[in-house]
Amino acid sequence: MFQSGMTLRLAAGLWLLCWGLAACSLFPQFSGSARMQVEQLRSLSVCNSEDAKPRVTLVADAFALRAWQEGRHVDLLGPAPLPPAGAYVVVEMGQRSSAGYAIAVSRQAWLSRDLVTLNASLLTPPADAPAAEVVTSPCALVALPGGSAYRGVELRDAGGTLLAETRLP
Repeated sequence: MFQSGMTLRLAAGLWLLCWGLAACSLFPQFSGSARMQVEQLRSLSVCNSEDAKPRVTLVADAFALRAWQEGRHVDLLGPAPLPPAGAYVVVEMGQRSSAGYAIAVSRQAWLSRDLVTLNASLLTPPADAPAAEVVTSPCALVALPGGSAYRGVELRDAGGTLLAETRLP
């Protein structure tokens, strides 16, 4: 016969097991995805984003990246040559009404078939800190390793919430 304490522990253990299995399906790092390393190469505080939503853009090579930056009238590439990569991703935070915002993309990413999942922190200025009232739109340039044909990118926050995604046709 089970005692009440033992029954509670058994129920709690079953609940944790079920929750853990459910969590495995929610987060790509637990559902058969391969771990990969990416590198945040550059960032800007003003990338002339079109709206306030986060966005990711998958760019095949440096030529396409130059076209992207010319369309935005920004200089994300800078004077130094870009390191070779399998592809590049531009991660945009979206328009903000003051200075002090930034993006930090984790080096740890996940690849499931041809879909890359990037994790990023969208940094905000402290509430009590003075900030210039100017429209900003932070972005970061991320290099993906070679050896894979990438067809899409997801951007997630630390809690796993989908912030933005793009898929090539």
